[in-house]
Amino acid sequence: MNILLIGASKFIGSHLLDRLIGNDEIKKVTYTYFSQNYFEHHKERKISYSKCDVTDPNNITDNIFNAKAEIIVYMASSRYFPEPKDRNDHANININGMKNLVKSCKEYKKNSKVIFLNSGASKLNLENKQFDYGSYAKSKKSASEIFNSSKNKGDINGTELNLYTPYGPKDYSYRLIQSSVIEILNGRLPKLNNPNSHRDFIYIDDVIDVLEKVILSRKNFESIDVGTSKSTSNQDVLKEIYKVMNIEKSINLSKKINTEQITHMKADLAVAKNLLNWEPKTDIKKGIYNTVNWIKENYKNYYE
Repeated sequence: MNILLIGASKFIGSHLLDRLIGNDEIKKVTYTYFSQNYFEHHKERKISYSKCDVTDPNNITDNIFNAKAEIIVYMASSRYFPEPKDRNDHANININGMKNLVKSCKEYKKNSKVIFLNSGASKLNLENKQFDYGSYAKSKKSASEIFNSSKNKGDINGTELNLYTPYGPKDYSYRLIQSSVIEILNGRLPKLNNPNSHRDFIYIDDVIDVLEKVILSRKNFESIDVGTSKSTSNQDVLKEIYKVMNIEKSINLSKKINTEQITHMKADLAVAKNLLNWEPKTDIKKGIYNTVNWIKENYKNYYE
């Protein structure tokens, strides 16, 4: 089985790559990146690396053909928070990138299975809300519509996974848990911008479990939510971090609060349970404990 990972990030892509390396059913993995290749330390024969810009349809096509892809895991995405400097990224990467992927798959004519890692934001009801075309949530919803419309027309086949808020070891330094722990390790208390934002935090091992199930299955599924079906406020996450790190002080709230458009998200696990017999194993307390301790042990080598 030849797998192409498009837009594999430093976080999710690295965990998925580690899992795929150990699977004997996987013959070859082509791992694409946009700006930097973080994983040259992997010397496994089954792995090759390639640069890919999803805004360039020829670039996607070349990677699909060169990888002889039977399965394409498409995880290219713009950043939600903090907002990217160029807000056109949302439309260019999320919407146009998906259009380019569909075009490339049609040209390949091998009927590769596409696993589309979308965001739980694509499931939000955007009616009567101030989400313009260039916003993250709108672009994710549009990408979902393009993917599923293309599936219905037979231009592409595969499964859409809507990830809510993955977290864990190797996450980006600007994410809530990582940035808070890093601040504390440097002798400062973090300032919390959006204390009342609620997210469905899902531990990375659980995300990789469901991804592996879909990759190894011969079936295509309907859209699947990947979360815990429980929402936790940013403030409660920081309180748990303080508990793990033995910080006995009050939460320091920033003056710039509630700067996010998306304030509440929660997954519906009915499809994942019924079709994949999957549900998360790691509760948020255990997940935060694991993540905090990993950061403490790996901070200098990974984040400095």
